[in-house]
Amino acid sequence: MSRTIAILGAGNIGGTLGKKWHAAGHQVAFGVNNPESPKAQAVRSDLGDTVVISSIADVLAKNPDVVVLAIPGKAVDEVLATHAAQLGKRIIIDATNRVGETTMHSLEVFEKHAPQAQVFRAFNTLGWENFADPYFDGVQADLFYCGPEGEARSTVEGLIGDVGLRPVYLGGPDKVGLVDAAAGLWFALVFGQGKSRHLAFKVLER
Repeated sequence: MSRTIAILGAGNIGGTLGKKWHAAGHQVAFGVNNPESPKAQAVRSDLGDTVVISSIADVLAKNPDVVVLAIPGKAVDEVLATHAAQLGKRIIIDATNRVGETTMHSLEVFEKHAPQAQVFRAFNTLGWENFADPYFDGVQADLFYCGPEGEARSTVEGLIGDVGLRPVYLGGPDKVGLVDAAAGLWFALVFGQGKSRHLAFKVLER
């Protein structure tokens, strides 16, 4: 089913996800601080004029089915506080990481500014290279995520699948720390051990 998706941020994460979802037939719009920035224009060059690149307020005003936060973690507080009234009960995917802070997620900020939103933690555990190419010698990479049960979860699983990743559900919002632990593992391997950024995880079972 085609969805309308507002991606806040047009960097490597947001841009790569937007390209995949656009190719899958979803209607994608990017909300950015400066639509004329090099990153925003690079996305426009790749996707053409069919994709809207505008202010955050403008893309949220179009009532998207899903909002994806692909901005720096330090910017989450201001964005949520400023646009709280436009978030309502929407499905929100938080792909940000508060690097260097006590916790990597912004769950308390969502609870304060968007308490009715259906918030999922996803796309924060891997580098963007794995979204661009999620297969390793024919093996599909997994993506850990968490969030509320119900129809919204099915929507998020579908979007993960449209990127080419296999969704692995870890549980409700209380499992956000577990998802972040996977992100911490990726950071330790890539930045601590100097391994390739094109590194992902796979759950195996018999």
